[in-house]
Amino acid sequence: MLQTSLIGAISLCFVLLAGVPSAFADEAEAHYRIGLTHKRKGENAEAITEMRKAIKLRPEHAAAHMSLSGLLAAQGDYAGALKGYEKVIQLSPEHAQAYALAGSTLLRLKRPAEAEPRLRKAIALDKTDTLSVANLGVALRQQNKSAEAVAVMEEAAKQNPNDVELLNNLGVALRKGRRYEEALVYFQQALEAKPGDLGLTRNLAISTRGVERFAGAIPLYKQVVEKDPTDAGAFYDLANCYEKMGQNDEAAAAYRRYATLTRDKDPKGAALAEQRAASLKD
Repeated sequence: MLQTSLIGAISLCFVLLAGVPSAFADEAEAHYRIGLTHKRKGENAEAITEMRKAIKLRPEHAAAHMSLSGLLAAQGDYAGALKGYEKVIQLSPEHAQAYALAGSTLLRLKRPAEAEPRLRKAIALDKTDTLSVANLGVALRQQNKSAEAVAVMEEAAKQNPNDVELLNNLGVALRKGRRYEEALVYFQQALEAKPGDLGLTRNLAISTRGVERFAGAIPLYKQVVEKDPTDAGAFYDLANCYEKMGQNDEAAAAYRRYATLTRDKDPKGAALAEQRAASLKD
């Protein structure tokens, strides 16, 4: 009887221990979970503190490194974020997202040559990662490999005809190479997938102006400045298009608006725009 009771007591003790909260079983995991709770609430400082505690207790906690890096990147600490992503890659060499985020962070740090292999690895591990394809295009273009950038993104765009980020980056690469007609196709395609997008509309306007279709560019630039009346560059381009179309009053007004927006940052440029506006009245 005594033996049975003892076995029963030991079994009960085992059940109770098995039910001990993870805070006691794994303090690092507890800090990580608390950090996630803070992150969901937007309490980033507290989340960072908890993630660092988790990593200190368990340096190989890859998920904590990933979360901490995301939090650091959100506050602009890209160097700190990169360190965490690289640690995850070391701990888990097949972690596609870590490669992708390391690559995009290196782009933020203006290190495209280092970003390129990270992004290529991300794509190799995850064929559906079109954002890394778009970022790879940026990395290649920043290394003066524009033809390769276009080729990589064009191939991906065939498989992902509605991927706005990819289509936009491809359009920008073509526009930078003064291949405006081709760029127009992709910007229009992107706008079909995301109607009214300000950045896409602006890029479409620039390319339309690039092919000297000034009458078509004017309504696009007007959409841009109506949505963002602080866009000085759009006002300047709009003024130029009006001038090309012989609409001098409208051109003068747009040049003056450009001058107002840039007077503090670029007084010389503002003065030239004012002179241009005045000359259109002569």
